[in-house]
Amino acid sequence: MTHLLLAALCVSGAVLNLGIAVSCVVGGVGGVDFNVLYSASRLAGTGHLYDWDALRELEKDHGPPLPCGRLPVVSFALKPLTMIGYRPARFLWLAILSVALVGFAWMWPGVNRRLMVAALAWSLPAGCLLGLGQDTPLWLVSFAAGLLLLERRKPRWAGVAFALCLTKYNLGVAIPVLLVAQKRWQTLVAGGAAVAVLLAACFPIEGPAWPLQYWNILRAPVFSVDGRMPNLHGIAYRLPSSAVIEAVTAAALIILLWRVCRGTGEVGTAGAATAACGLLLGHHGYGYDCTLLMPLAVLMLWKPGPLWVRGWAALLLTPLVIWLLISSHPVWGQALVVGFVFAALMVQARGVSKAHTDTAASRTVCAA
Repeated sequence: MTHLLLAALCVSGAVLNLGIAVSCVVGGVGGVDFNVLYSASRLAGTGHLYDWDALRELEKDHGPPLPCGRLPVVSFALKPLTMIGYRPARFLWLAILSVALVGFAWMWPGVNRRLMVAALAWSLPAGCLLGLGQDTPLWLVSFAAGLLLLERRKPRWAGVAFALCLTKYNLGVAIPVLLVAQKRWQTLVAGGAAVAVLLAACFPIEGPAWPLQYWNILRAPVFSVDGRMPNLHGIAYRLPSSAVIEAVTAAALIILLWRVCRGTGEVGTAGAATAACGLLLGHHGYGYDCTLLMPLAVLMLWKPGPLWVRGWAALLLTPLVIWLLISSHPVWGQALVVGFVFAALMVQARGVSKAHTDTAASRTVCAA
């Protein structure tokens, strides 16, 4: 009976999220992120990927124009979508994103899979990803695949999978911390080599001037909606000496992540902490990127721990975060996200320290 109830819960949530996304495609609304991805892929390889006038001309028929924030190799990889019309391509893209989200939830090691799927089915951030056509699901499935390959003792292939997180590299800034803390040198080298190959491919695709053009695009105001970003940059934005505060909190977060990754042998737990820290450390992110918090929230809810942290985790799996971030006081949503990640990592780090203490004590007793 419990299994049937959970299945019904998952199906109803998935139908709701997918139904809204499909209705957006049919009605020709939403999809602003797909619009820029599709239009940019048409320009990839022409030397005009970061030509704002050319991109704006292509985007204007399907929504408000936005500049392209993807690397040339990423935009070029999406070029097959342009072989069909905009509407069919959007349906195909929705299918790809849906499969990627299911793969992310199913492949993540060390979590309660049923709870993970239920959380995904009712996730408002995940629903926003589908409706907008965001490519964050590709990042999520690449990272989950890397963790699964690590667990299956295939370190080099794991490095290649992590390299594919270059699609949204700003969310992957914490991955090196995970690999160095756990001394996964083969994965680090393989991932670094794959990233180097992908970056090198950008030059024949878009020409030698692409780094400067890309840098100029990243300085556009649209990439700096600081006040609503659910990360350290967003929450420090309003404070005096914001750069100093952000640097100090980032250093504290990295130290906590290091302790968790170094102390646990559970790849899924270390990966969940890494994904959540990637969201906080990246300078660019929106409410829909809070999907990265799902593995950590599910783990904290599922595993034994302080009741207040488990309650906080449950809160993170509700639509409340998105509602607060788009409200007139987004700082409450930012505090909810940032506070949870710090609290969850401190609880995990304390658990790691306690486990080490208990192990040392038992060894002392045995030696005596």
